[in-house]
Amino acid sequence: MEDSLVSTLGAITGIAAGTGSTFVVVLSGTVLIFAEALSMTAGSYLSSKSAQEVLAIRRKEDVSRLMQGKASKDETLHELLHRYKFSKSDMKKVEYVLDHEHDLWLEELERCEKRLIPSLSPSPLQAAFVMGFFYFVGGVFPLAPYFFLPVGQAIIPSIVITALGLFALGVWKAKVTHSHWMKSGLEMTVISLSAAVMGFFIGSFVSSLFGT
Repeated sequence: MEDSLVSTLGAITGIAAGTGSTFVVVLSGTVLIFAEALSMTAGSYLSSKSAQEVLAIRRKEDVSRLMQGKASKDETLHELLHRYKFSKSDMKKVEYVLDHEHDLWLEELERCEKRLIPSLSPSPLQAAFVMGFFYFVGGVFPLAPYFFLPVGQAIIPSIVITALGLFALGVWKAKVTHSHWMKSGLEMTVISLSAAVMGFFIGSFVSSLFGT
């Protein structure tokens, strides 16, 4: 959502400053939001699916390494225990303990690896839906004022609405990261709004460069 707020605001602010046309801003903004939302949806699905495939491969490799550590490649675990003259009852106990440890170890490896893969989701379809939905919602906020106000009057409200949205996201982030809400909100707002400022100056520069 933060990405959508910033990229949409930066683009339409530059277009508004460069063209001064409400029609061009609304058309460009609408196309931008839908195109990027669909692109991010597809990207999130493929990213999450790829992450799951990577974990599946790593799980196979981990299973292989664990099993190699329990017995040599020339004999099974059962044969290894039999060679050391374990009774049948003891062999069952040992195999149960090793299998139990094996599952716990794999679960711990997966838990640690999942924490290092932000794109991983229980369902690639769920990840894609969440990404696309919030990207679309985020893009609507900067564009909304241009539907109701002349292009020259809509720039400031668009920036203000986006700034409030970014500040709210920063406050929410502070709750997740247990940081100071004011600092987090201002940080999110100031850093992200720099994109809109750059968009405005680029649009104005190109407009003056071509005399339009």
